[in-house]
Amino acid sequence: MSSSYRLSSWTEIARPHEDVAAGVLDMGTYAANLSGVFRGRKGISPVYADAARFYQATYLTEKMRELLTDVVSVLAGGTGSHVLQLRTPFGGGKTHSLVALLHLVRNRAASLAACPELKDIADPGDVRVAVLSGEELDALTPMTATGTKTHTLWGEFAAQLGRYELVKQHDLAGAAPGGDVLRQVIGDSPTLILLDEVLIYVEKAMVVSKGESNAGRQAMLFLQSLTEVVSAQPNAAMVYSLQASVGEAVGAEGLLSDLDKLVARVDAKREPVAGDEVLRVVQRRLFAELGDETIHQEVARSYSDLLRKQLLATAETGDARREADAAADSLEERILAAYPFHPELLDLMYHRWGSLVSYQRTRGALQFLAAVVHALWRSGAQSPLVGPGDVDFSDESTRGAFFSQVGERERYASVLASDVTSGGAGCATVDRTLGADSPMLAQLRIGTRVASAIMLYSFGAREGEDRGVLETDLVRSVLVPGLTRNVVVSALHDLREEELYLHYTGRRYRFEPTPNLTKLVRDEATKLSSKEVLAEVRGELEKQLQGNKGVALWPEAPGGIADERPLFTVAYLHPDWSEDRDPQARFIEQAGKGSPRRYRNGLALVLPDKGQFDLARHAVRLRLAAETLLAKARQYNFSPEQIEELREKAGNARRDGSVAISAAYSTVTIPTRSRTGDAPYVLESADLRTMLAAGRALHERVVEALSQRVFSSITPAKLVALAGLGPDRKAVTCGDLVDWFYSYYDFTKLWGKKAIASAIAKAVSESELGYVVGVVREDAEIAPRDARQVRFGDRLAADEIDLSDDAAILWRDYAQKYVQAAAEPTAQQPESRAEARPQPTPSAEPAKPQGGTQGGGDPATGVQSDVVRAADVKATIERSGVFNLNRALSWLRGEAGPVRIEISIHAEGEFDRGSFRNGFLEPLEEATEDLDINTQ
Repeated sequence: MSSSYRLSSWTEIARPHEDVAAGVLDMGTYAANLSGVFRGRKGISPVYADAARFYQATYLTEKMRELLTDVVSVLAGGTGSHVLQLRTPFGGGKTHSLVALLHLVRNRAASLAACPELKDIADPGDVRVAVLSGEELDALTPMTATGTKTHTLWGEFAAQLGRYELVKQHDLAGAAPGGDVLRQVIGDSPTLILLDEVLIYVEKAMVVSKGESNAGRQAMLFLQSLTEVVSAQPNAAMVYSLQASVGEAVGAEGLLSDLDKLVARVDAKREPVAGDEVLRVVQRRLFAELGDETIHQEVARSYSDLLRKQLLATAETGDARREADAAADSLEERILAAYPFHPELLDLMYHRWGSLVSYQRTRGALQFLAAVVHALWRSGAQSPLVGPGDVDFSDESTRGAFFSQVGERERYASVLASDVTSGGAGCATVDRTLGADSPMLAQLRIGTRVASAIMLYSFGAREGEDRGVLETDLVRSVLVPGLTRNVVVSALHDLREEELYLHYTGRRYRFEPTPNLTKLVRDEATKLSSKEVLAEVRGELEKQLQGNKGVALWPEAPGGIADERPLFTVAYLHPDWSEDRDPQARFIEQAGKGSPRRYRNGLALVLPDKGQFDLARHAVRLRLAAETLLAKARQYNFSPEQIEELREKAGNARRDGSVAISAAYSTVTIPTRSRTGDAPYVLESADLRTMLAAGRALHERVVEALSQRVFSSITPAKLVALAGLGPDRKAVTCGDLVDWFYSYYDFTKLWGKKAIASAIAKAVSESELGYVVGVVREDAEIAPRDARQVRFGDRLAADEIDLSDDAAILWRDYAQKYVQAAAEPTAQQPESRAEARPQPTPSAEPAKPQGGTQGGGDPATGVQSDVVRAADVKATIERSGVFNLNRALSWLRGEAGPVRIEISIHAEGEFDRGSFRNGFLEPLEEATEDLDINTQ
């Protein structure tokens, strides 16, 4: 069982005061009303009105004890400062100290009985007391509480001491009395003068005219004279309170400075509550009983050991380990002083909230913590301490007290509701996730615990720091025995994804009233359908593969890979492809609709990496979501910084998606001839993940991975061997040869047909085989249509090779036969290959001259010679015949001797003028200067 179960809950050990337990939580309950206590006014809380109850609920700080001792000593005729100033932040214990003085001098017995620590303080006997409260008095409203109508501070002061007649004329005239009059009013008896929030009265009085002066100015003169008189009276003491700063003084900087100068000595300025004393003040005020101290020690030790363990786990040096021990020991001491509060809760209020104008250091702390204690007490909370993570923001009183102290209710109420208290808040999701398998974690509600603490840390800051809380400080504040740092950190990181208003800036966590863009983007991303996202992924992949020939993208079935013509194809399979559902064999062996695949030797399959595709989908989702939010920037009222952040998120997501898509395929497979004969082929694979990806596109890596299996060239010898030319196969059409390369596993795999054309051209030039354009088939034999077209031993360019069924490669002996026949001399022509022309073979039709071909024969006999000296050809050629025209002109170019061609071209069509100029006219202009061009 976890130690958190063994430790007793504070609700079982401590007992709040009755007003806290009952839920009496209004600010008046925790705001001492000096004037009300002085006059015994009805409605004042007994904890302030009754001297005994007041001291029972008051922790006597060291500074407060010094104040009481010094003032009472002066009243008893001793030495010391007769005029003292209390100056602390708003709500810092000033009025409480004045009430403590009032009870001590008016009801000494009850006060000492409730607080034995006061027993050594001097006894001044009967003390006359005058109380002037700046919050209740003003220069326009007459005062009648004494039974005498008074109009000024000095009138009220004298009336309370029973000597109004001495200042009556001054009171009615609104003119401050001098020192002599005030000495008579005070007299020789012990007299205590308590002035609370003097600045408030003086500032209000400044607007009331009194002759050439004003009531405020007269009040300042009165106070100045009063301090001088009291300072010289043996048994008189005056204590007055001021705000600590100009901001708290509502900007009345001049008045604050003047009032501050009423006392010149530094030691006459007192701060009733300082440092860790606030722990005791809060503890004493809110709890009637704190329970068994041995349990306090057990709890303190458990938290101390937990912190020590967490710090030592990351301590790498001796100094770090010593610091860990010191921090743990300090925490133990502070928990004992603050029980049942976790010191971190009081620290953040004192040191962080203390910087807020709206925060009342003691009074505000009391009201907020009273609301927290009441809510947890009522619900029977099971935590050993009340820490930042234990604050129950679902309680309305707690929320109200919280916003009263930190302000920002209007801007942050919706933030608190959205991210902390609602059932749909992200922290509730984290609670369920982390608590699913652990009853202890489910009870602790880790997500809500961490979010509640962050909300408290989101207001105010230590001097020199930004708002928010560092991860290390946050973890320390929410840890409880039985909970590890790793769980808290896990919850924290989950909250960054779940909470709408949680921000992580400068390594600090805090809630802001502007939406967290990370959460907004994620929520927008969930609105996108898988189909939309996959379409974008495909589009990105198409861009990466753009410009690469022979690519089939995401074929749904074998029919999605073309099989109409010989072409090496790389098929990138669908991201959701599965070998079990769609075996690779189907794509290789079938071409759709049950028909077998013809060009099996021209296919490679690239297999998806589902993990990388998931990353790609995620990145695309985020990019689309960010772009959607950018389009709605006005609707969301995004700041320029948020717009820039969204653009950055979109850019980052685009880059992440591109990288993921580049790595989205892990393997490329290719069918190769089986060496065992058990199957027609085997699948060989190459791992793309081992290929260096930096700066290279996906298809480039696929090509490199296949570089030992698919080639860009083939040697003439290899081509001749694969063609199987010989006595039994004298010729093979080029169309059949290409088909064989892309159909049979015995043939070399080639990226493109140009490799075949290049090998043929080279083999012809090396007299390894012959080549002819124009063939006929007779009795399964392939023969040249025109023996004169057989090329053997001639230099050819690859682009001159026709790879159609109308061209063929010839066994070298077969080609030589035609060449020799064409070289045999005739009766009219000497035996010269340069001038001779082959005769038609027996199986071929004689070549028929076209048009008005002119020979060099005898015109009388009509017999033509074997030499053509000029030819006039007229023909109309469609687009499909332009290639053959190029072949004809190429033949002329290859002939020996001078060649002169006269052309007349009439071309019709719809040509882009720029392309027509560059592609057609300019080459002609470079060929001749005698060019007559007319275009329409």
